[in-house]
Amino acid sequence: MAKPLSLSSLLEDSRRLTTHLASSSSSSSSIPAVHRNLDLLESESRKLVARSVRTSSATAGRSLLDTRAQSLLASSGVDTDELALENRASSAVLSAFEKLQPAVDANVESFLAQQQEQSIVSAIEESELSTLDDFDRQMSLHMRLVWEESQKRLFEEMGQHQGFSNASVGSADLVRAGVFELVDERKVVQPRVERYAKVVRDFNDSRANAAGSSSSLQFDLLAGLERATAQSSQELRSKQIAQVWKLLGHYSSSGHGSDLVRGACEYLELIFVEHIDRVVAQYPHEANVGGVPSVHRKIEGYLKVLFGRLGRVPAFLEVFNSDAIWAHMFMLYRCGCRKELLSYALEMEDIITDSDPGFVAHLKAFVDRTPAPRHADFSSSSSWGASSLDDPYKAALYRVLGRGSVPKKTAAEVIQTTEDYLWAELAVVRDRDFIAAASAAAGSLSGLQALMLKFGPAHFDPSGSNPLLYLRVLLLCGLFEHAVDYLLQVDRFQVEAVHMAILLVHLGLVKTALSSSSGHASSQAVGSGGGGGYLVVHSDASDQDHSPLLDFARIITQYAYALPESSADDAINYLLLLTLGPTNVAEKRLVCEQAIVRVLYERREYAHFLGDINADGTRQRGYLERYLPLLGITSHEQFSQTIVRRLADRSRDKGRLADTVLLYNLAERFNTVLTVLCKQLGEILYAYGNTGSFAVSDNADTMGLDDVEGVARAVLLHYKQREHIAQLLDSRAVNTCSVLLTVMDFLALYRKGSYEAALQVIESTQLLPLAKTIGTAEVGQYAERVRMLDDSVTRNFALILVATMDTLTKLYAGLKESSFLDSAKQAVMLELRKKARCLMVFSGMIQFRMPSDTYAKLNRMDVFMN
Repeated sequence: MAKPLSLSSLLEDSRRLTTHLASSSSSSSSIPAVHRNLDLLESESRKLVARSVRTSSATAGRSLLDTRAQSLLASSGVDTDELALENRASSAVLSAFEKLQPAVDANVESFLAQQQEQSIVSAIEESELSTLDDFDRQMSLHMRLVWEESQKRLFEEMGQHQGFSNASVGSADLVRAGVFELVDERKVVQPRVERYAKVVRDFNDSRANAAGSSSSLQFDLLAGLERATAQSSQELRSKQIAQVWKLLGHYSSSGHGSDLVRGACEYLELIFVEHIDRVVAQYPHEANVGGVPSVHRKIEGYLKVLFGRLGRVPAFLEVFNSDAIWAHMFMLYRCGCRKELLSYALEMEDIITDSDPGFVAHLKAFVDRTPAPRHADFSSSSSWGASSLDDPYKAALYRVLGRGSVPKKTAAEVIQTTEDYLWAELAVVRDRDFIAAASAAAGSLSGLQALMLKFGPAHFDPSGSNPLLYLRVLLLCGLFEHAVDYLLQVDRFQVEAVHMAILLVHLGLVKTALSSSSGHASSQAVGSGGGGGYLVVHSDASDQDHSPLLDFARIITQYAYALPESSADDAINYLLLLTLGPTNVAEKRLVCEQAIVRVLYERREYAHFLGDINADGTRQRGYLERYLPLLGITSHEQFSQTIVRRLADRSRDKGRLADTVLLYNLAERFNTVLTVLCKQLGEILYAYGNTGSFAVSDNADTMGLDDVEGVARAVLLHYKQREHIAQLLDSRAVNTCSVLLTVMDFLALYRKGSYEAALQVIESTQLLPLAKTIGTAEVGQYAERVRMLDDSVTRNFALILVATMDTLTKLYAGLKESSFLDSAKQAVMLELRKKARCLMVFSGMIQFRMPSDTYAKLNRMDVFMN
């Protein structure tokens, strides 16, 4: 039996028709299903009706009323046209607001358009976000690079060692590692710093006197440093640094070569003699040398003590009458007693001949520096065999004298300490011209230096408790640049390292690097085993010597900058040491001048260092002027040009007005002083024109309005009252400064409301055509004159024009509002209008650009008056 049809059954059947679509569209649930039910149809029909009502015309509105109703209402006095309009408006209002209920859009085309629009908006938003992220990332990267570069320059300026890295230590550690620690925790200068500074002051005084009088230097720098070190022995808690000065005293200033080796050997021989004396004094009974012993008795006593520890003389030594002959001769040569060695060998010739028949003849030739006999050539080994070298002292003596090819290990029992080894190697280098070419002992200083650098400080001081041992090794080998660089890395002896560098430069024992601008040296650091940063390598390919150079200028400048403010005089004295040395004098003086200018700029004690001008016009000399010969400066004009003017230029560029005026005045550049003052006054006026207040930059070194104006007035008055200065002044600079000060007076009166006085002041400048007899031709002349004015005036011309016109307007308004307007007041008002009209013509004739609103302001005020 068939199921009866009804609306409910039809609805149920229609829903079943779309059940297979629901499962297939589960993956795309974001797309809504289309439901055309009765509610949706009703809603769409209402929208169509509302749209038709809104688009109907006025005529259609009238047709809403029946014709018979119109005639009935018209006969009763009702306006049917107005009624039709009200009906249309009411129907529009009813359809203007729809229910704010979410309805599913069943239009596929509108849905797709909406989705497309949403996709475009989302893409734009994602692009904006991505762009902002990229910008933030690039900005962060740029800021990090800028900060790292600034940090690098800061650390280099304060002396950061190049062995440090930002990743391993913090900024505070880096700064602390690079700056010389010259003050203790209580901010008190270390006493030894003051002692060394006194030595440097005395040294510079002697240098200046010698340079000024062309006489020889009378000051002994080495002796002064030795005294300062001796007084600081308790503070240093080390006596070994005194041995360094004693070693440097054995070097001459003749340069690298055999003289340095000879000095090193003499030092090693001297300290060995002192060692023998100490041993003999420590064991007087065992030595038994007598009251006033000779060198032979001392050596015999030393050998007794040495062998007494063994209980007997070793059997392998050659002994005669209880005296070890070869040990005695070796000790004599080790002590540097060549003549005593030859005398002893001649006395023992009969005994020595049994062992080596040709030894005495060759020893005599070696000591006397004469050619050796042919039958006893040092390089010949026919007269002795390997068995004759059982005595280690004999082997050691043969080796240092170049007596054939003696292996090092044969003399190893005798040469055990670092000093013995260095003496043996240096003695061979010193006497290589008299040693046979066939000898294996013949060596070179460069080879020994390379070997010591290869060993490094860890070989000689593995525990790090005695850093001065490796320092002495470097100095003995002539590695002075490396020695200074190494000691600068030892915090405890940094002060001594600086003064060691000063002494070595004074003696001419080190090669210093030129400034980076010269191109002769690069900034590539080379280490001395510890990663130091005060050595630079050659960049000049023509230089055959590839040894590094010492960056002496950086050492001195960093040390001088590290001195406290109370030691400004000492800082200048250390910087004067940059002129040491006979080479590259001009460039050294330039570097010295630049460093002095920087210290003076930071300390700002100009009157003390540069001098001052008294009230009577006489000049007072400054502290720096006594050392002008060290800078090659021979006159006050040259001093002003090289130091004072350069310092003034720097102060001017940094905005220090007071310092700039003072320094240019000391340099007698009076016109420049006026130019600087005019520029500053112009900037203040310009700031007033833009902000409405006399504000200046936020620079703490820039003076305010009262200071600038007061200084300008005082300087201008001072210059005019001094005839010798007034004759040198530029009339244009004087006129510009006077005009600006007058404009200042005008604006001050204008701000107070004293308009009559302000008008008189601005008329006195003759900048504007305000005179009573001014005509059109004269206005053109005023306009032509503007082009000749200084920039500090012309850039503020808009401010002057507006303030002047406003002054005229305020005066005119006051007269116009007066209750008694007689003929005199009318004449004044007429004159004010004439001046305003001349200003308008004048402003139109000016041949430079002013702010766009200036003319608008002038026109408004001119219209008010006319």
